[in-house]
Amino acid sequence: MRRLFFLLLVVLGVSAIVFGALRLQAVSGAPVIIDEPAPKVEPRRLEAFPMEEGRDRIAPASATDSFLNKLRRAPIAHETPKTAQFGRPFEVTVAIDATGDTSAADALPGQGQIVEADVLVSADVEASLSGDAFSIAPVSPLTQTLSPLTENIWRWQVTPLETGPQSLTIELFALNGARAMPLRTFRDRVEVQVSPLGQAVALAHSLSPVAVLVGGVGSLLAGLLGIFRFFRKR
Repeated sequence: MRRLFFLLLVVLGVSAIVFGALRLQAVSGAPVIIDEPAPKVEPRRLEAFPMEEGRDRIAPASATDSFLNKLRRAPIAHETPKTAQFGRPFEVTVAIDATGDTSAADALPGQGQIVEADVLVSADVEASLSGDAFSIAPVSPLTQTLSPLTENIWRWQVTPLETGPQSLTIELFALNGARAMPLRTFRDRVEVQVSPLGQAVALAHSLSPVAVLVGGVGSLLAGLLGIFRFFRKR
């Protein structure tokens, strides 16, 4: 039993040394930028659609009224997982069917929780996905012209950065030139779980590469010393 414990220390030590060396190499090889501020990303400005005041109410201006009259109803569906693993990426998919079909769910992978609805859409639609506890990278164009031939699909690769119940927000915008009008917002909850291995990886990532290397060397030496003493007694 003691021999198995010492062997485990050796394996953990070697793994930690390799992991720490790789991280140290990645950090040392990364370019260093000094005194250069990060570029500021300007958020999309949602210009208000003009409104003109009437005698009894605020009525939409003619340009806005014309744009609203062009909106048409189409089915939408999106899919997110009920649960996810910490640090393991998954995919979020949104589909709009402007072909005349009654559902857009058949364009989804069908492996998670699916939400369907009907929305008013313009010829050009922009979709966005956000969540504070996730790293999100779009896989498909965020702005698309709705197709009369097949479903329009938006995809994002999402990696959980925190554990527990987390929120993802999907927002749709109708585009009219440079202006964007919110159409619909969906909020989904995803339970982010973590395995013992994931906890170890998260802990290793939170430590500096030097600390991981030092810990790995210590574990390796302790394991080798224990094995040496075990066989010496025999």
